[in-house]
Amino acid sequence: MSSCSSRALTLLSSVFGACGLLLVGIAVSTDYWLYMEEGVVSPQNQSTEVRMALHAGLWRVCFFAGREKGRCVASEYFLEPELNLVTENTENILKTVRTATPFPMVSLFLVFTAFVISNVGHIRPQRTLLAFVSGIFFILSG
Repeated sequence: MSSCSSRALTLLSSVFGACGLLLVGIAVSTDYWLYMEEGVVSPQNQSTEVRMALHAGLWRVCFFAGREKGRCVASEYFLEPELNLVTENTENILKTVRTATPFPMVSLFLVFTAFVISNVGHIRPQRTLLAFVSGIFFILSG
């Protein structure tokens, strides 16, 4: 391999590592993991009346239709949140989202670790094992 292609691969791996870290960070911090609407279909004219609509992330739930319109509630991981939900299905789905929270957090930690190890490996080229280890961490974070 020529030194030009080695530099290009080094630059590309650093850029894509930074992009991966940025995107996982944005995903963990946003409130738009889940979008839900609960409605009732009228039997006369088959129209749908929306009783509740919300979007939720790992950290909070925001309502934008129904009785709770305009209210945002922090996700309670150790206590039950005080929400007036229309059906039990929505409550179960929100519990499932709270249960799955450790996976994106571990992924964020692993991609950060991989990014750091990768850049240390690029700065010190005699440590070729670090590129291999960072690749394993990037794969595990996915």
